Amino acid sequence: MPLNLLPTMLTLCNLACGVLTIYAVFEQKIGTAILLISFGLVFDVFDGWTARKLNAISVFGKELDSLSDIVTFGIAPVMLAYQLVLKELGPIGVGIALFYSISAALRLARFNAMQSELSTFIGLPVPAAAIGLLTSTWFMSPWLLALSICVIAYLMVSHIKFPHYKKKKGDEEEVHGVH
Repeated sequence: MPLNLLPTMLTLCNLACGVLTIYAVFEQKIGTAILLISFGLVFDVFDGWTARKLNAISVFGKELDSLSDIVTFGIAPVMLAYQLVLKELGPIGVGIALFYSISAALRLARFNAMQSELSTFIGLPVPAAAIGLLTSTWFMSPWLLALSICVIAYLMVSHIKFPHYKKKKGDEEEVHGVH
């Protein structure tokens, strides 16, 4: 395998973690689902880092990264939250889950179209939103979780600036999907 394919392979591992998380939720293997989302986060961090180190940055990689992120951080965690807590709210729980996923998709599309070259994130990054959602799921009642998810979803599509976690020696590089 050519070394410059390594970032793409890591991105695909992120995607696989998201898909497998959804299967784990269907099978009610909650610990496995959480572990898979955690692995997805690790793959998401290292795909970009590896791409920068190998000088394998591409538009293809940025797009693939966002497609992977929507599954692993925009759909899988809210399905887990639905299975554990939100289903108690019936159709409202489904609506809240849908709102979160749509917000994640909008956030990723806006990032790719307009923000990947900025020195800050505009709106809460989707992986950070997933961490907030998972943490909230363990500690909140159904209605409080629904409110928390709405706030997280709003933060993803907001115009609030969040700092990048990575900068390169004075250059402002994109953070997601740099391969």
